[in-house]
Amino acid sequence: MSIPSPLLKSIGSCTLSPGTRWSSKSSPRSAETGRTIPALSPPFPFDTNPDWYRGNGGVFLFQAIGTPFVPTSNVMATDPISGTRQGILDQLLEHKNGMTVDEIIAAVGISRTAVNQHLIALERRNFVQKGSPRKTGGRPVQTYVLTQEGTNQFPKQYSWFSALLVSTLRDELGPERLNRYMFDLGMKTSAGLIPRLLGKTRSERITETVKIMNEAGFRASEIDPEGASKLARVECTNCVYHDLTKDYPEVCRFDIGFLSGLMGTEVEHQTCMQRGGDTCRFRFKPFA
Repeated sequence: MSIPSPLLKSIGSCTLSPGTRWSSKSSPRSAETGRTIPALSPPFPFDTNPDWYRGNGGVFLFQAIGTPFVPTSNVMATDPISGTRQGILDQLLEHKNGMTVDEIIAAVGISRTAVNQHLIALERRNFVQKGSPRKTGGRPVQTYVLTQEGTNQFPKQYSWFSALLVSTLRDELGPERLNRYMFDLGMKTSAGLIPRLLGKTRSERITETVKIMNEAGFRASEIDPEGASKLARVECTNCVYHDLTKDYPEVCRFDIGFLSGLMGTEVEHQTCMQRGGDTCRFRFKPFA
């Protein structure tokens, strides 16, 4: 597989055949992807070490560079917010500099005790936090402000904006180049997560990859291998951009690039929910 040089830097390589064993890693050095550099020899077969990637003309050890990607989920809170608490959030959204308890009482029309109880509950859910005390003629008065999580409870148009971006890219690049763009973007995103996988076997790397995908909301799990491969496959029951892929199937190539970058091998997208499957299923191809 081809690994774009801007995303990863090679710290050593050599051409060898399956089953070759090495004795120690070379000292890190920078090189262009694809250039052969001698003096590498780990004490294990290269095809069981997840830190080695096969490229054109040889096997290369890569070190991820760039800003780490921290997957997050945009899933809204599953338990509903009461009308009164939503009213408090509405007021805090309108007053970005924060509000005092007295100001909230005046705006919402409930007692001080009730306001304090609601603020405690909203703080526990990380929707509200204490802001900077406001100076008055007497003692400073505590204010309350929305957290980022609290702001996220209000409607957002991520899907619409994402579709606008992808549509524009398709118009400018064409479907084929958009496919490659999405694959490379997935590769780039995976680069910041490589440190979580260093030193692990390929099986352990799959387990960690499933954890990473679940952190992003994919509902992923390991399932039995298939064919000659002894590696577990990955199955996802949730597509985090399902609506987007209905009109822009090229977005699925992001997942392929992401998984290819994490595992260092080609990935087969066996089933896809947008193509009529019950799940999205991925198989990691063994080294030839």
